[in-house]
Amino acid sequence: MNLSDNEYVTISIDESVPCLEWVGKQFIPSKEFRASEEKSLEFFLQYKKKYPRLEWCVDARDIGPVPPQDTQWVADNILPKFLAAGLKKEAFVVPKSALGKISVKNYTSHAGKVLEIMMFGTIEEAKDWLQG
Repeated sequence: MNLSDNEYVTISIDESVPCLEWVGKQFIPSKEFRASEEKSLEFFLQYKKKYPRLEWCVDARDIGPVPPQDTQWVADNILPKFLAAGLKKEAFVVPKSALGKISVKNYTSHAGKVLEIMMFGTIEEAKDWLQG
């Protein structure tokens, strides 16, 4: 179920998992990246009631690098709210670019201390893990 779509990101719910799915389409400027994270949190809070086992799947294959201050902002400001709402697992589909991989690694080095995070090569593997 598609919830939000723009030139940078699509946010949807995959009811079969269930998971909130964030799919990056291209390099995302800081302002739009942060807005997409805030929207993701809003949707998670809204749909967690309907799907008690709701988790988060991030498809970052096409986003390129995210500045360290933005990944740190997510870890410090957004992630605690996800955790308070009941998020237990976050699956990442790894970016294609080396700089994108560094961005994900930077985020997971912080978030992985408080949340179960795994990285995958495909969206199918990521969703299988979330279901398991």
